Amino acid sequence: MIFFFLFSAAIFTLCAVEDASADDWTKILNINVRGYALMAKAVVPLLKKQRSGSIIQMASMSGWIAQPGFVPYSTTKGAILQMTRNLALDLGPFNIRCNSICPGTIRTPATDNHAVHLKLTIDEFIALESNKQCLKRLGSPQEIANIIVFLASDLCHFATGASFLVDGGYTTI
Repeated sequence: MIFFFLFSAAIFTLCAVEDASADDWTKILNINVRGYALMAKAVVPLLKKQRSGSIIQMASMSGWIAQPGFVPYSTTKGAILQMTRNLALDLGPFNIRCNSICPGTIRTPATDNHAVHLKLTIDEFIALESNKQCLKRLGSPQEIANIIVFLASDLCHFATGASFLVDGGYTTI
């Protein structure tokens, strides 16, 4: 029996709108939005057949807030937030829950690459980003895994159409 699917794929095209080429837009929309939609298309018939399940999509706090030089990336993550709500509405009658997780700054190879892009050392980047969080530190992949486990578990059967900010309080400052 299939219980849940996690959709997590992304590329980071970070730039101002005038700097994003048509190819940049095609690539980021194909991976960050179309890929999620096609995964949903593939798994929904299986979940409908069993009349239960959970779809968890990886969005981002960048889908909630405006950040300088993030237009393409933030646009795609905002689309995931809306896709989550629409899937929840359409699939709720089949007892299928759909939620998204919106991580903040999580220490991963992608954040290390972003530090390089900003011409900062990793320590400089961590210090800069930590000051933007209520908790004054970056998150860890394990902290994101914990909420995935919760959303997929039997402890979370009444949450659907929701987007869970896991950002150390970044969006509250």
